[in-house]
Amino acid sequence: MSELDPSLPALVGLRCRCGTLRGQVDATPVRGRRAGLHIVCYCADCRAFALALERPDGLDAAGGTAIWQTTPSRVRIQSGTEQLRCLRLSDKGMLRWHTACCNTPVANTMSSPGFPFAGLIRTCLELSDERQAALLGTATGVNGRSAKGQAPAGTEATASLGTILRTIAFLLRGRLAGAQRPTPFFDANGQPVVTPRVLSVAEREAVRERDR
Repeated sequence: MSELDPSLPALVGLRCRCGTLRGQVDATPVRGRRAGLHIVCYCADCRAFALALERPDGLDAAGGTAIWQTTPSRVRIQSGTEQLRCLRLSDKGMLRWHTACCNTPVANTMSSPGFPFAGLIRTCLELSDERQAALLGTATGVNGRSAKGQAPAGTEATASLGTILRTIAFLLRGRLAGAQRPTPFFDANGQPVVTPRVLSVAEREAVRERDR
């Protein structure tokens, strides 16, 4: 894992593919800890999100989605907010945020604003390889048993106990710090800033069929 370098700028640009939606993410470390968890998820749901948006170009060779899990309070959308849209694969699924202008996957959140969790899709972050290694750290591959073909060496079949415990600790620290607010994804009443579109059974099956 790369060492944290305090001399590196800690503000990371966020943008959709066409540049209409733009913002910043504060990746400043806290007490020597990185500001989020870097994973590559090979689950079918993350892949279905990309396929539903017709954006498979954001997946790696084994169908993985690179995600930086941070807190909503670190995310600012500065322009193009009107392009933000929300998708759910089912009526109880995660909220999956994307843009209307170019169907760029942006983030995953829980359905409630009480969780200090925003899983930013790595492809919408403006980072060189060097800055990615320094600010985000080495990615942990998870859900490798759902990969398309052979997942990279070291990918966890589901999520190891260590990964689960790190995630729980991250959420607890965020909750204690009140890092679930402010958030660009929910309004003052705790409702998503746009009404989520839920895929129909037929749409969901069509996406799953494309993934076979």
